[in-house]
Amino acid sequence: MDNHAVEERKKITCFSEAQINISALLGGPIPPGIMFYRNFRTLNRPKDALFSALVTFVFTLLLIFVLIKLPDGVVDRIPSFVFTAFFAIITAVLYHFFLKKEMKELSEEESIRASNWTVAGYTVLGFVLFMLVTFLIVMSEPPFEGEPVQIGETDNEVYYQGYVTEENIQLLTYTLQDLGYFSAETSNAVQIKHQENKFTVTIPTRKSFWDDPEINSAVMILKSELSLNYESEVIIILEDYDFIGKRITKEY
Repeated sequence: MDNHAVEERKKITCFSEAQINISALLGGPIPPGIMFYRNFRTLNRPKDALFSALVTFVFTLLLIFVLIKLPDGVVDRIPSFVFTAFFAIITAVLYHFFLKKEMKELSEEESIRASNWTVAGYTVLGFVLFMLVTFLIVMSEPPFEGEPVQIGETDNEVYYQGYVTEENIQLLTYTLQDLGYFSAETSNAVQIKHQENKFTVTIPTRKSFWDDPEINSAVMILKSELSLNYESEVIIILEDYDFIGKRITKEY
């Protein structure tokens, strides 16, 4: 009985190919990276373990930066399964070249498969880490593309793109101040863009307020005031992001 217990303790615990691939499908790039690291450490390949951790870190950062820098609407048009399939394919290829042969050589007497609960834990942990890193990077980025103009000594800003004059920005600023969106107590940013003979003003607003009658009234006042003075078509866009970072809008 004691000898059997000793043999059981000598078994190594590894994550299977299926477990790693499923974690990539459900949790993104970080969970499989953690499991690659654990497997390499278990197989006494510390350099490969360190390299896998480094690759996971760099790939995750590059992926987030690419997604952030893509033009508005591009990410929204890509089905979510494309991303999960992309992660799973990369994971499967890496497993095939760096782990599959050695894992197949392990007999049942030498190893046991890791618990699915452990896989679930790493998957959740990896997904949370990915969202946290994405949030921190997004928060460090400017809220809009274009050139920023600070409004007086406040923390409010107007970003502009295209042929937008100083008078255009001043009128937008004064109207937003009258409506209470810009004040000494607020720290808001909006974007005004002139393209194809029309102005587009994008205003970050929580989705829960989009159907508020006061908000709708304020938006219509802003649209009317700008259209009248710009002598051009004006589109107002309320902008928000859901819990997974997908951009959602309402257009007036």
